[in-house]
Amino acid sequence: MLCGGLRESSEKAISLRGVASWVLWAILEFLYSGTLRLGREDVWELAEAALLFQLQGVFVLCEEFLLEHIDPSSCLDILALAEAYGLDQLGRKAEQYALRQFQSVSCGDKFQDLPLPLLERLLEEDSLCVDSEIQVFRAVRCWVEEDLGERLPFLPGLLEHVRFGLMSYTELQEVQSCTLLTRSLRGKLPYTAVINWFFPQVLVVVGGDFVDEDFTRRVPSRSLWFAQRFLRGLGLIRTVEWKSLTELPEPPRFRHCVCVLNNQLYVLGGHQTVLHSNFKLPISPNTHYLEKITQDHWDRVADMHSPRDYFATACLAGKVYVFGGNHDDTQYLNTVEFYTPEDNTWRLAQPLDRALCGHAAAVSGGEIFISGGCDTRSGCLPYLWCYDPSHGCSSRAPMVAGVGRAGHAMLALGGKLLVVGGLQPLWAGFGDQLQCEAYDPTLDTWVAIPRLPRPHLFPAAVLLDGVMYVLGGSSVDTARDTPWVHRYDPRTGCWDNLGKLPRPYADLAAGQATHTCTVTLLFTILSPHMIEPWNSNTL
Repeated sequence: MLCGGLRESSEKAISLRGVASWVLWAILEFLYSGTLRLGREDVWELAEAALLFQLQGVFVLCEEFLLEHIDPSSCLDILALAEAYGLDQLGRKAEQYALRQFQSVSCGDKFQDLPLPLLERLLEEDSLCVDSEIQVFRAVRCWVEEDLGERLPFLPGLLEHVRFGLMSYTELQEVQSCTLLTRSLRGKLPYTAVINWFFPQVLVVVGGDFVDEDFTRRVPSRSLWFAQRFLRGLGLIRTVEWKSLTELPEPPRFRHCVCVLNNQLYVLGGHQTVLHSNFKLPISPNTHYLEKITQDHWDRVADMHSPRDYFATACLAGKVYVFGGNHDDTQYLNTVEFYTPEDNTWRLAQPLDRALCGHAAAVSGGEIFISGGCDTRSGCLPYLWCYDPSHGCSSRAPMVAGVGRAGHAMLALGGKLLVVGGLQPLWAGFGDQLQCEAYDPTLDTWVAIPRLPRPHLFPAAVLLDGVMYVLGGSSVDTARDTPWVHRYDPRTGCWDNLGKLPRPYADLAAGQATHTCTVTLLFTILSPHMIEPWNSNTL
């Protein structure tokens, strides 16, 4: 500037605009001593002056200080500094910190000042760390609400980066109750479209077995169907519009269990051969499969220790539990195993008090409950147990409808355990059990609820919007498969017939109380292109 022929070389006084006097004194001191006194308040102006005067030594000291003292309140300022001056290395380190500490960073005031491109870049990163995906949604909501008039149109694009499929049902309810989504986004994306686009919830039927057209054998199915719409016709006529989703991997299975953990669908155990009336079915290998729902892809995961069918499963604390079941049509199991996805490993837990087959399991209040089933003498049991993986079973009040129950479904709804369907022992053999009952864990008592309109032996049962759905199965009395879909609403205390399955499937099971073959369950589809929007007006 002084020696290169520029204008300043001929001036007696030169103004250094935008630089405070104390900053210049600190830089002069550094030039003569090689030292720089830095603090949390003055490091920013010194760093900018170092970049202005191209003093690499000063900036290196400032950069080291910033990274040594980085915290949730300063990382976004560091990131903004790096963005402004093209400091790629500093920017990467600040961004990595922001991603690791996103939950704390998003709660700070400076988060609201993030420019849109930078916010989108953080949200789309797989390395973003939060305890729950609901924290990401809350961060987006707060950022938009900071300047609602300007930022509301950006909401649809930001929501594309929120992974709703990783949220629990309770968290999804929080999303649905957000008043921000009820506003029209540029007049094009109202609340219902947001809900249907990003996390439609559907009923899905997986696998199963059915009678062939010649009525000569039972055929396992590989099909996955989902209920696209529930339709109301004239009078009491109702139908379900089913649509094909994908297929199970070879070979087809039935009498297996299914559960959903961390938005991944697990298929466990069961049979895998065609059932003829004149020969005995072999038990399938002790394997299970996992579907990553967003990719329509099946992966083989670790084997259970024991092959089993007609067993029960439940998910608790990030683990998949399997309880008892039939081993080889002559031996029932009392063993309990649990699977941890982190290390792809099955381990043994405390066994059941007795070997069981055709029982049900459900989780309520953070505890696992197991009900009914048949013992080694083929006797139907009325018992209810609370199961602890470390200590085993403790008895609770037995069921009161009939003298025993097996092949039923049990779900937790409204703080109670609802038990429906199955069979019961009679003076000569077994019969359909149409009586239903509910257990209150706090009072340790059972009360009757309305009877099922039709038999459901080994049905599928799921919860959707506080309502219980029971699907398919068979009938002991008629020896026929059940095609019907029934719904129980605890608010009205009534059962409704909603229509039929794609065909009469038998040996059904459900997400939390699976103990046989086909399953119907509730899960979240991440891709908006996989299914058509759920039409709630026709439900």
